[in-house]
Parts: sequence; C-alpha cells; structure tokens
Amino acid sequence: MADSPREKLKQLRETYAGQLPGKIGQIGEALDGLRLSGEDPGAVEGLIRMAHTLAGSAPSFGFTAVGKSARVMESLLKDFAKGGCSADELCEKAGRCIEEMKHLCDDLRPAAGDAPAGWAVPQDGDRGRKTIFLVEDDPLLSQSMALQISHFGYHAENFTALSELEGALLHTSPSAIIMDMMFPEGDLAGAKAIARIQRGRSSPLPVIFISNRGDLNARLQAVRAGGNAYFTKPVDIAGLVDRLDALTDGEVVNPFRILIVDDDPELANYYSLVLQENGMDTLVAEDPLEIMRYMVEFNPDLILMDMYMPQCAGYELAKVIRQMEAYISVPIVFLSAETDINKQLSAMSTGGDEFLTKPIEPRHLISSVSTRAERMRIIRSFMECDSLTGLLNHTKTKEYLDKEISRAVRQGSVLAFAMLDIDRFKSVNDTYGHPAGDRVIVSLSRLLQQRLRNTDIIGRYGGEEFAIVLAGADEESAAKVVDEIRLSFGQIRHNYDGAEFSATFSCGVAGFPRYGDVISLCDAADKALYEAKHKGRNRIMLAQEQENR
Repeated sequence: MADSPREKLKQLRETYAGQLPGKIGQIGEALDGLRLSGEDPGAVEGLIRMAHTLAGSAPSFGFTAVGKSARVMESLLKDFAKGGCSADELCEKAGRCIEEMKHLCDDLRPAAGDAPAGWAVPQDGDRGRKTIFLVEDDPLLSQSMALQISHFGYHAENFTALSELEGALLHTSPSAIIMDMMFPEGDLAGAKAIARIQRGRSSPLPVIFISNRGDLNARLQAVRAGGNAYFTKPVDIAGLVDRLDALTDGEVVNPFRILIVDDDPELANYYSLVLQENGMDTLVAEDPLEIMRYMVEFNPDLILMDMYMPQCAGYELAKVIRQMEAYISVPIVFLSAETDINKQLSAMSTGGDEFLTKPIEPRHLISSVSTRAERMRIIRSFMECDSLTGLLNHTKTKEYLDKEISRAVRQGSVLAFAMLDIDRFKSVNDTYGHPAGDRVIVSLSRLLQQRLRNTDIIGRYGGEEFAIVLAGADEESAAKVVDEIRLSFGQIRHNYDGAEFSATFSCGVAGFPRYGDVISLCDAADKALYEAKHKGRNRIMLAQEQENR
C-alpha cells in the first residue's frame, strides 16, 4: 500500500535524497555570498546554521558521510567567526567540503523503492499510545523520528516552530517533549523556550533534547532549562525510547504483602488495619499450623509473627520456614511483649530478622515493616530478573511456564510457548563490540514488552535467546503476533559509535495441549527454532510444521 508506514519511510528518505542537492547548493550559494559581502556576521551565522542542520539531518536519513562533511564545514565557519582563519582560507576549505558533499550525495542517493535500512516500521493498533510533542525545524527529520517512535507505542505531534509549540501547550499537555536545541532564533533557542515553558507550569514536563551539538555548554543549558535527557544526532531511537519509557511510565507498584501470624485476633486485626491504611495487603493467620497454606497462597513479602502461641512458638515456626528453600529469604519480624534481650537474641538466631516489642507505635510498625519488605522486593528482583533487560531469568521463566500449564489444565485452555534467538549475534559482537550487542538485546526486550500483553510472560532465556509464554493463545495466533514483532525488529536501526546496522531474530513456537508438560513444550519449541535457523533465519516456525516436514 502506498500509504503504509513502510512506504511512508521510503518516501521520506527518497524525498530527502531528492532535496539534498538543493540543500547543498543553497549552502554553496551562501558561501559565494559571503565571499562578496566580506565578514558579514549575519551571513556567517546563517551559514553556520545551515551546515549545522545538514550535519544533523543527513546522517539521520542514512547519508552519514555527507553529515560528516557538513560538520567539518560547520567547524570551519565557527573557527572563522572567532577569527581563527581568513575569509580566503575559509572559502577554499569550505568549498572543498561542498564539492565533497555533492559527490557523496550523487553516490549515496537511493534508488526508487529501496527501503531505508534499519528503520522501525510502526504497526497499526498499538495500545496505550502516549502523545509526544516533537519540536524540530527540519520537517523531514521530524516526520522520520515520529514514525520511528510510533513503532514503540508513541504518537508524535510535530512542530517546526517554537511559537507553534507554545500555542499547542495552551490546550494540550503531552506526556513528554522532544526538543531540538538550535532554531533560527538562536543556537540555544530550544533550551530557552523550554525554560520559559517550565517556569509557567505547576509541575514540569519531561523533556528530551536532541542536537547536533554535544558540547558541555549546550548540555548544561539543557539541564538548566529542565531537560531530563540529551541525545546527539543521529539519534539512537532505541535509547530515545528507553528514556521516553522511563520518563512517561507511571510505574504501578504492587502493595507489600504482609502475613500476620498471631493467636490474638483483636491485636492481629489491629495491626492489619494499621498496615492496610498505609497501602499494604495483609492476611491474618490465627492458626500457626496452617502456615504452609498461607505461604503458598499469599506469597508474602514479610511475615509479622508473635513469639508465644499455644500450638507453636514463633521461633519454632521460623525454623520450619527457614528449612524451605523457597522462603529462606522472606523477612520474619517477631512482634512480642518479651523484653528479655537474651530471649530476643535467641529468637533472632532461629531465623528472625528483627524483634519489635509490644506495644509498638503505628508509625514505628509501618516504618520497620515497609523497610524490610522493600529490601525483600529488591533481593527477589535480583534473584528472579535478568540484570541487563529486567526480564525474568531462565529459571523463573520455566517456573512461570509450569504454573501456566497447571492453570491451563485446570481451566481446559490453551497456551503457546515461543523461543526467540537473535540471528548471527556473535557477528554483531565481533563487528561492533559487546556494548552494541547489549543494545540490540535491550531493544528486543523493550519491543517485546511494548508489543505483547501484560499477561504474557517474557524471559531472557540466556545470552541472545528469549522465551515467551502466551496464555490463552494457540500456536497459530502466537506465531502471528511474534511474526509482526519480527518484522518490526528487523527494521530498527541500531547506532553505535558512528556505525549503523540492523538485526533479525528467528523463532520456534509450540503449544499446549499438543505438548503436555514443560519438558516436551520447551523441547518442541527449541527444535522449531533450530529448524527456523536451518531454513535461513529471520522466520517463525511452528513445532507441528517442523514435525510434518
């Protein structure tokens, strides 16, 4: 379709390529005008701005070499403005830059219909899209960035003038602003505009600055204006999206789960209400002998336990809990009227983490419980999640897969299990370095999180391999969803240290109840993934297809 996102991206690059000779020609004419007018500060300033704009936009459309030449010319002009060289010397060197750009422009112009390599293709039907104001005076660059970030669930409204932005803010409050630094009003006009906007607001807007300038002064002005992040052009879209996510996601923190074990129902309910008033979920266990059931069903972040109970002493119960590997790190806080320090220390030695003496003021109880529970959450996160991506690790992914299979058995439903592997990942590491490889892994993890449902389980299975559990989805439906992600991932452009490249992944999908347990399901998906690799990579393979081939 002519109006599809992919076609729009092609057309943008082709349009820019068609305009590039004219842009270079205008710079050449301005340089000729400078020769005639002498050292006109206005003419020099205009030329600096034109070279600066080209140095930022050309690499963003794939004309990296043109951008480098424009940057050299911008440097020459700035040196001339400071008196570092003569007009004749400037014209000679800048003239060579222009000739070089013309030559590069001719060599690099894409043929009609060529896809802009590595560009993200937005998909229809993205859920939860957030509005971003994108302020960039180069309309083609602005459109291309808008299309790129729309792929990750953002809707960008484009502004090419600062006055347009300030007018729009009177009626709409965006989730964030992406602001260029240089405009016709001045080299730091973007920062000045944001400073004015932020002063007039009760709560500041998240702002990301983009610029061809990477110097300390520009970055400092961005910080003083209230900027939250700063990217130099060509902008790393994956990094930009990471920052947008961090700035715009209102993270919903699940309440702490506190299990209260006390044979005094009135006191236990009192503590429960105190903690509930401060946003915690509580469960009162009056019978300590039922602790196993409560631990499994409630999965507490912390146990608040009485020391002396008729059926079982608190220190005995702590020993039982500590003998179970799954709960060895759950904080146990003793709450008792016992004041003998020796007995308190003895109780702590059985597995307790803290001893609170009754009666206790509500604020002390809340502080102690919340601090311990928060630490438990952090420890649990380190134990369960991959440090690079934040996704579940291999062990926890398989545990969740086992739970989802059990749920599917009870409910008589289906589920799909997908295994993904980034193609030729070793080549990415060898060619661009391990930091670049890490960026590719993070980009894929971010894309999976953006495009899959909140109920889907995503894990980093190891290295460049990922796993997805899609509850309620059959193999064909899961393969279709993952294939859309595959197509999008192959279009994302990765920038690292001046290099530009793209990556793909292969995937194998197996489904329950065709494969009835964790072992057979994982084995079938793994074999289908191997078959996808064998058939040429960058494709999805169903386990049933692999069996029937």
